[in-house]
This record gives sequence, C-alpha cells and structure tokens, in this order.
Amino acid sequence: MEPTPMQAIPIADDPFVLLFGSLYMLLVLGIGVWGYMQTETTSDFLITGKSIGTWVLALTAFSVIQSGFGFVGGPELVYSFGTTALWIFFTAPLGFIVTWVLLAKRMRLLADIRDVMTLADGMFVRYESSWMRGLTGVGVLIGVVAYLATNLAALQYVMRAIFGLPVIWGLFIGAAILLLYSMLGGMIAGVWTDFVQALTMIVGSVLVFAFALSFGGGMTNISQNLASADPALVSPFGAMSGATATIFVALGWWILFSIGAAGQPHLITKFYMSRNLKILRWGAPIAAVTYAVSSLLAFSTGLSMRAMVEAGQTAAPKSASVVGPVFVLEHTPGVVAGLILAALLAAIMSTSDSFLNIGAAAVSRDIPRALGRPIEDDQTELRVTQAALAGLTIASTLIVYYSDALVGILGTIGWGFFAAAFFAIAALGLNWKGATREGAVAAIAIGLAINLLYSAVPRIASTIGIDGLSESVMGLYPFPSGFPVGTVALLAGIVSFVAVSLATQDRHLVPADIAVLLER
Repeated sequence: MEPTPMQAIPIADDPFVLLFGSLYMLLVLGIGVWGYMQTETTSDFLITGKSIGTWVLALTAFSVIQSGFGFVGGPELVYSFGTTALWIFFTAPLGFIVTWVLLAKRMRLLADIRDVMTLADGMFVRYESSWMRGLTGVGVLIGVVAYLATNLAALQYVMRAIFGLPVIWGLFIGAAILLLYSMLGGMIAGVWTDFVQALTMIVGSVLVFAFALSFGGGMTNISQNLASADPALVSPFGAMSGATATIFVALGWWILFSIGAAGQPHLITKFYMSRNLKILRWGAPIAAVTYAVSSLLAFSTGLSMRAMVEAGQTAAPKSASVVGPVFVLEHTPGVVAGLILAALLAAIMSTSDSFLNIGAAAVSRDIPRALGRPIEDDQTELRVTQAALAGLTIASTLIVYYSDALVGILGTIGWGFFAAAFFAIAALGLNWKGATREGAVAAIAIGLAINLLYSAVPRIASTIGIDGLSESVMGLYPFPSGFPVGTVALLAGIVSFVAVSLATQDRHLVPADIAVLLER
C-alpha cells in the first residue's frame, strides 16, 4: 500500500534540520509563556483582546490557510498534473479577497456592538436563535476534532523526519508541546506563532524556488522537457482528462477555494481580533500576495522534479507524495532544508492551535449558552476553556494512536465541510437583511448532509468492508469523480439558504443595531 504523504517524508540526517527544529520548539514554548503573561480574560484568550495589527492579522490569515499543504500536497499535485494543477493555486489567493470583502468589516463591527468572541456568538446575534448558536458550535466542534486528528497524524511523521524519533514518540511529544503552548497563551500565542510560521514559509519558499529553477535548468528548459514527455503537462487542461472535464473540475475547485474561504471559522474569527477597522484595509492584498509567494515552492519543486525525471536526469521518487520533501532534503543546502522543515512543523502546530481555540470555545461557551446554561464568571469560563482545550488534544491524540481508519474517515471532514456549513449563514447572512434563521438551519443541514453522504459514508463503508455500499453511494454522485463534493454541498447550501429565507422572511425583523451593521 502506498504511504500517505506525511508517512513518506524521509528522515533528515542534516544537523541544520535538527537545529532549526529545536529552535522552533523553543520559540513556540517561549511565545506560549509570553502569551500566558498577556492573558487575563476569556477575551484575551480567544480573540487577543482585539489587539492585532495589519501585518500580523494578514499573515496569520495566510498561515492558517496554507498549513502544510504547500510543502506536501502542493508539489504532489504539480508533479502529477503539471500546469493543470495551477488552477487550484490560482484560486486560493482570491479567497482572501472574497473573505475580506464579505466579512472583515462586518465581523469586526459585530465585535464592537455585541459581546461576540466566536462564530457561534455572531450567528446567535445575527439570527437571534439559540438553535443557530448550538448548531454552529456543534459543527465547529465536529470539524475541529477532524482537523486536529489529521494534523496530529501528520505531526508525528514530521517530528520523526526532523528529530529521528519513533512515530509514537513523535505523536506524544508533539501533542504535549502543542497542548502546553496552547493552554498557556491561547490565541495570543497562536497568532504570533502563525506570524512566525508565515515569515518562515515566505523566506523558505523564495529560496527553494531559486534552487528548483536552477536544478531544472530554468523555466525554458523545464517547459521543453515537460512538453517533450507529454504536451498536456504544460497545458492549462488535459493532464487530468479531456479539456471540457478539466474546465468543469477546475471551476469546482475555484468555487470551493475562493468562495469557501469565507466559511472557514479559523480564518473568519480572526477579524474579531483586529485592533480597529482601519487596519483591515490592506489585509486582503497582503494575505493574497504572501500566499501566492509561498506557493512558489509547490510550483517550482513539482515542475522541476517532473521535468528532470522525464529528461532522465534524476530518479523518479517512490511516490509523488514525497516530491516536496525529497527535493528540499536532497537538492537544497541543509540550512534551507532545516528552514523548510521547521516551517512545516510550524504550519501544522499553528493551524492546530487555531482549531484548538475555536473548538474549546465551542465546548465552554457556545454549546452551554445554546442550552441556556452559560458560565457567568469570566475567570471560570477561561479555566473551562483551557480544560476543554486539553480534552480536545487528548481525545484527538488517542484517535490517532488507536485508529488509523478513524483518522482516515475524519480526514473527509475538512475545508468543504466548513465551507458548506458556514459560508451561507455567515458571509451571506451578514450582507443580506432578508436572511432568516430557517434559511440558515436549512443551509447547514443540507450542506452537512451532502458532505457526509458523498465523503464520509463511502469511506466508512470501505473501512468496514462494505465496498458495494461505497460504490452504490458514489454511483449516485451526479458529477465527474474529480469534481469536489464540498463544492456541491456549498452550492446546495447557498440555494437552500436563499430559497428558505425568501419563503420565511416575513416572520422576522432584524434588530436595529444589526440592521445598521448590514447596511455599512
């Protein structure tokens, strides 16, 4: 069986890799201690006390979206499909623009006029519904456990690659460090770790881009080698299948990554943290440009490795999933390799920290308030949040330790899950006075149902040996296999949100202060 991308990362034997990995771990703990000293209230812990400036906000936003994809999944896609895969990379920067335009100002104003710290808080205020608060909190919690389990599963192999640890020790030590700095510093520590990770990834990506172009003999030579092997590899279409199908699939990915970004709770709740409205102005272009710069790593390593393999100048990797790590470890100096592996470690841990904070808030704040049992004392709520954070880390670690199958199933709950659940209710709901709670409930229910049916159910059926059920379910999928399920769920959620809201909007009046916000 072919290893997963993270399993296939080779173990580094360069002292610079060990040095950079160790320095990063010490830096993380240092930021955690510093964050602890800055944290006095639940607001400090969850939304940094609204203290974040332009560059930190923008780079944090880019960081939590890029994660480890740019180092592992990105090069794999480019190596496998050539320039066809660039459709995906072209869409992600647009997602920041869409998200900022639709949500940045409104969510920040919401944090001024009402007591909101979480996405569920915001949805409760918008729709005046404890049901919406509860559904949003539960949806966030499910997605967080899924993301945490898959991130910790990846973390154990990155720890092995950097420090040479057995996988099981990589899991437990990595989870312990993540838990320690997350509990100490909360979101204050998280955003500054994200900031450091973003800077590291940007610098490392530019360096790797230069080495990859040199390795491939320049873009002209790379293009010629690829075109000689297969013209489809340098075509905007063709490398995946026929041009028509590829355009259709590319459109699906464009929708999911550009529009769906505005449904990611770990991204959009960052707007609560902004110091003021003015600093939001330049956040979108900064996040978009830095994401594009960081994507140079995937673009260059994937194309140059494929070009040199096709030209017979280097051996083909055992798996496309190791293209990025193999290139960095074998074709760049140890300093660069150490920097990139430290950035990968940072990406996994900083993204995990963001998920931990929003998941813990769902347990301590969102769900109790939806049930009419809020924790009234701020210090008690802060301690319960920290305890919930520990519980989520332990639970996710145990899932990784005991069940590879469950991690695989949870891995189907990702970007598309959040996009389908939250884009309509947040991005559309905060821009349209006609949105209703009935429409919001319908959007969440339909979006989640489609995701579960076509993503989770087939994986569960295959895992327990009912392959016939898996094939039957996917046989009902009305689109090409490459068309993302998340896009179908997202679009269905939007349609149901609008349709049900139009049918029920005469039953509701928007609160006066929220109505003013929606008109801004």
